[in-house]
Amino acid sequence: MKQIICMKWGAVYSADYVNRLYNMVARHTTPPFTFYCLTDQPEGIRPEVVIRPCPTADIPRPMCWGGWRKVSLWAPEVVGLSGECLFLDLDIIITGSMDEFFTYRSDSDYVVMRNYTTPTRRIGNTSVFRFRIGSHPYVLERLLANPFEMRKLYSNSQTFVSNTIKNMDFWPDGWIKQFKVHCLHPWPLRLFLQPRHFKDAKIVVCTGNPTPEELAAGKWDAPWYKKIYKTLPPVRWVQDAWR
Repeated sequence: MKQIICMKWGAVYSADYVNRLYNMVARHTTPPFTFYCLTDQPEGIRPEVVIRPCPTADIPRPMCWGGWRKVSLWAPEVVGLSGECLFLDLDIIITGSMDEFFTYRSDSDYVVMRNYTTPTRRIGNTSVFRFRIGSHPYVLERLLANPFEMRKLYSNSQTFVSNTIKNMDFWPDGWIKQFKVHCLHPWPLRLFLQPRHFKDAKIVVCTGNPTPEELAAGKWDAPWYKKIYKTLPPVRWVQDAWR
């Protein structure tokens, strides 16, 4: 069984992001599959999505409101889930078949996207990763034992996970692109050229801004003094894919 999970907590992303992610998965994944959303706000999420509560852990504020909350997925148990799961962030754009994310064989039970903003370091970007529920509980245990010290040592949760987990593998290069690394043209070409579209890529990841919503509209949320280079036209291939 193909199992896909996402997480939605707080008000950063609306239910529309969950619904669009489900739509993209459904268009690009051979059934059967089950799509879970771990959330504390299920209102507005389409009925085909299976709702489960967000896993809880004693991660102190403000860490628990950021990406560190995803570390709770490494608990020994996650309510209503078992076996192998593919985790997807809400701010991704699916552009190709997802089937190989489930059939790809690896010596590791943790397969993650390479963080292309730090290509010389062995860091996984946790926007897209496959793992087994209940595996590697020491990851969460290490964080909870001294969360503020971990926050000092590691700039973000994905760096912490990459330096803590004992066996990690990356998805093949080319399957996933980071929008600002691979698709965005340098200034001033980005002002009028369409961002690059890689037809063989399966997923494009948006880290921060611009979000998929901003890309489709040709907007980029940034301070006024950065608008001169944080500007781009409406992205036609995002309009077609992110729906």
